[in-house]
Amino acid sequence: MTMLEETTNQTFNENDDEIVFADEDDDEIVFADEDDDELICANSEDKQILFTNANELSLSTGDSWKILIVDDEAEIHHITKLVLSEFIFDGIPLRFISAYSGEEAKTLIETHPDTALILLDVVMESDDAGLEVVKYIRDVLGNSLVRIILRTGQPGQAPEDVVIIHYDINDYKTKTELTTRKLFTTIVTALRAFRALNRLEESRRQLAKIAQASARFVPRQFLHFLKKNSIVDAKLGDSVQATMSILFADIRSFTTLSETMSPRENFDFLNSYLHQVCPIIRQHNGFIDKYIGDAIMALFPETVDDALMAAIEMQKQVAIYNESLQNRGCLPISIGIGIHSGSMMLGIIGEEERLSSTVIADAVNLASRLEQLTKLYGAGIIVSGEALSKLDDPQTYTCRFLDRVQVRGKQSFVAVFEIYDGDSPLIQEFKTQTKRDFEQGVWLYFQEKFTQSQLYFERVLQVNDQDLAARLYLERIKVSQQAGIALKCEEFDVFHKKR
Repeated sequence: MTMLEETTNQTFNENDDEIVFADEDDDEIVFADEDDDELICANSEDKQILFTNANELSLSTGDSWKILIVDDEAEIHHITKLVLSEFIFDGIPLRFISAYSGEEAKTLIETHPDTALILLDVVMESDDAGLEVVKYIRDVLGNSLVRIILRTGQPGQAPEDVVIIHYDINDYKTKTELTTRKLFTTIVTALRAFRALNRLEESRRQLAKIAQASARFVPRQFLHFLKKNSIVDAKLGDSVQATMSILFADIRSFTTLSETMSPRENFDFLNSYLHQVCPIIRQHNGFIDKYIGDAIMALFPETVDDALMAAIEMQKQVAIYNESLQNRGCLPISIGIGIHSGSMMLGIIGEEERLSSTVIADAVNLASRLEQLTKLYGAGIIVSGEALSKLDDPQTYTCRFLDRVQVRGKQSFVAVFEIYDGDSPLIQEFKTQTKRDFEQGVWLYFQEKFTQSQLYFERVLQVNDQDLAARLYLERIKVSQQAGIALKCEEFDVFHKKR
């Protein structure tokens, strides 16, 4: 006989064959065993059942399994703790918490949300106090993990079939049927279920973390277009055709800037810069397809306005960021942004061991080309005529016609426009004031009326001597006069780079 058996027999009916507890009306028996052989760990079989393998993974939330006993009779708490005092599950003992009313139970379960099991009386301060506790735990606290076992001495007040259907409990026991052995069985079953649910919940949390992490590498919007729920579902060759707006953004002269920094400083600087501008893309319904060094490629599935408003806000944010850079003694930066809208293929490319999401289309190449032209013309934002025509109201933005460009490998020309809403207020004023002269100069240039065109660009520079596009057209006019024809943008770009 174990020490607990000795204690039990000394405490409760030492000369009887059963552990008996009678309530105040002496009309029920609690924890009655058929014989002494069924007391705690009376034999090796019981030990296998009740003292589980300590090497199993434990998912308890601390160094003990919390058991909340809810009953308005102090003897119930006493005998339950006594019978289970040496109980060990998964190598971990029990920790008992006592509540003597439904209201107290609600407070304690809030304080101890990691409670594994509740042994819950029904009739306490009211006939349905225990049932109200169940509703509070499941519906208000949203705790679906804790196992709830109703243990009632008055089954007539809460019939088993009604309670099981209408309340989210895990077991229903009358106090008379809970012998020591059955109590152990009930506890073991409940803790196994709690452990299993914790493992499932932990797996769910880990999967959620993985899904969240994967979204940082492959945007959810990208998977949405592929009609995939997660990156797990994506496979090589998955693709879809869609019409979107593409935004390319790049730091100007970053190679020169990076030469003044160590590799670590370069790395930290890029992350600092991206932290400034990338949230703006998401705020305007876009998502980042990829980073290419210091360049950003973003897609806007809904409207061109989203892409353009994001570009304008990015330019303004860089101006704010430059103030902090200068305060730290760092050189300011400038970025160029190109925007185009068109049809493209989104999909998964690569090979079985290394996959990547990507976008393939002439539209992507053109957007990238427009971003490169921002350096040539000193423009903050350049958009294609096609993108401009898809704006809800182009008059909302301040823009001027810049040029016609030819996409590599294509015969057709694309009209390109400068959007200068992201410039400083003074520069915006200058460009608006000289817009008519500038565009007249461009039109005359393509008419090969070089002398007249030159006069208009000189008038622009008299108002705004910082207008790089006007200066470049004056250089272009000189070269074109020698050649006798108006040079294409690409031809002059090659000439300009050679210089």
